[in-house]
Amino acid sequence: MSSDFIIDTLSSNMGVDEFLSAEFISDGTSIPTGVPFQEPGYEGKIDYRIRQLSYSSFLTLHQCPRKFQLYKLRTSARTPQSQASNITFAFGHVVGQAIQDALSGCTEQEIMWNIFRGWHADFLAEDTKLNKSIFSAVIAAQRFLSYRNSGALEDYELLSHTGQLACELSFAIDFPDGFRLRGYVDAVLVHKHTGEVLILELKTTGAAAVNPATYKNSSQGIGYSVVLDVLSPGYSSYEVLYLVYSTKTGEFSPMRFPKSYLQRALWIREILLDIELIKMYEEAEVYPMHGESCYSFFRECEYLQSCQLSTAALTKPCTPEEEDKVDYTLKLTLQDLIDSQLSKSESLT
Repeated sequence: MSSDFIIDTLSSNMGVDEFLSAEFISDGTSIPTGVPFQEPGYEGKIDYRIRQLSYSSFLTLHQCPRKFQLYKLRTSARTPQSQASNITFAFGHVVGQAIQDALSGCTEQEIMWNIFRGWHADFLAEDTKLNKSIFSAVIAAQRFLSYRNSGALEDYELLSHTGQLACELSFAIDFPDGFRLRGYVDAVLVHKHTGEVLILELKTTGAAAVNPATYKNSSQGIGYSVVLDVLSPGYSSYEVLYLVYSTKTGEFSPMRFPKSYLQRALWIREILLDIELIKMYEEAEVYPMHGESCYSFFRECEYLQSCQLSTAALTKPCTPEEEDKVDYTLKLTLQDLIDSQLSKSESLT
């Protein structure tokens, strides 16, 4: 097969069915044929993977719908992740885990051991610009232990839900038309004396100065408070504590933001609007490219060299192996959220 044929195939506007009948894609591998996976009971036409949503996927959708589509459909035509990106991911993961371990009552030795177990980048890999490595992760964990020993959060303890401490609390919310929002709450704390609930969200940054505006109106914290209406229905408002660790200064910056009943009600409507936007893109068979997002966070988008090609040429059908099989701690529906908000509205009148 000639290279000219491959290029023509990739750049064509052929439909999905036509492309799946082709023998090869750009790297010469065969494409599996057959009926794409659809979960039982779903009668729509939107790919299962597109309908599995999260806070980070909404960020990508807002940044560039085309990137959202290609990432969701698991295209392999992307630039390999840089070592710096691998380090950033590994660093955030192990520092967050260390804080959760500390809140759960683990010893310092156990915390450090879990850092080494959870580091999935090269052991000696280091991002010198952002001061991120496995050794700086150990320092971050030690700084949090010092932060706790200074009296911070001493009036709070982890909330217990169905006999389990609320660390890395998982949830899934089913929305109409087969869409589902999934997420994990880093930790849920409860005041020992008042019983008030505090949502703890852990972040790391390479910036020396942390601006509260970065987190104040984040939909992530609002969404968590909506979920917690199920765990603690007695309160009309919650506070979200963003605990942000700067790798430049080696210090934690705590920032608390209240999340009111009105904010939570608006959040539900905003999620529904985003879902309608995805459905509109699907119906038009076009996910717009936002060129202003092709370069961000000091690097090019991993799809920069491929996003202009045919979607059918870049992606493969969903397989049963890609089904989300996580057993979420909290399983909710849109109706559950609406009923919760209505009950709070009635109590406020």
